Amino acid sequence: MADHTREHFNITQERLAWWLGVNRTTLALSETGQRNMPSSFRLQAARLHEAARGQALTAEGALAAAPPPLPPPAPDAAPLTARLRHCRHLIRNQQYTLERMRERAAPYEARLAALPALRAWTGPVPHPTQEENWLALFEAEAVEALGNDCGAGPRRLLEARIAGLEREAELLEEILSGITD
Repeated sequence: MADHTREHFNITQERLAWWLGVNRTTLALSETGQRNMPSSFRLQAARLHEAARGQALTAEGALAAAPPPLPPPAPDAAPLTARLRHCRHLIRNQQYTLERMRERAAPYEARLAALPALRAWTGPVPHPTQEENWLALFEAEAVEALGNDCGAGPRRLLEARIAGLEREAELLEEILSGITD
């Protein structure tokens, strides 16, 4: 009985034994069936067991409907408010970062737009190998920067983080408005 009741209320053997007025070892042996429950704590244990079932044990030993449960405590507004401020701060920082990413992407996108025209040149070039190497590097730098730093993929990931933070802020605002109402 006691081990199921303990699980129901998430209490330790030490805490239950303290309330019952026995040592933890006695309770442990009782829970495993190696020892009978001492009569000194059967009444306390029965009260707790019946409370777990929504019943109240009367002094006469009868069962009655338990009184209504205590309401859970209202959420503490302070940590929620602090988290909301932090979310808003992160959103502003991430939006600033997103704007900088767009600015950094512009020259690399311009490189990719210019490359076909540069490669379409059919006239003579003084150093063909050097030109091809330069164009390859020109392109590789753009592809690497756009792929890993400031292009559509990295920006979409950042937009997703911003959207998540915005949704978290909305939920926090809803919770806080319910606390103050």
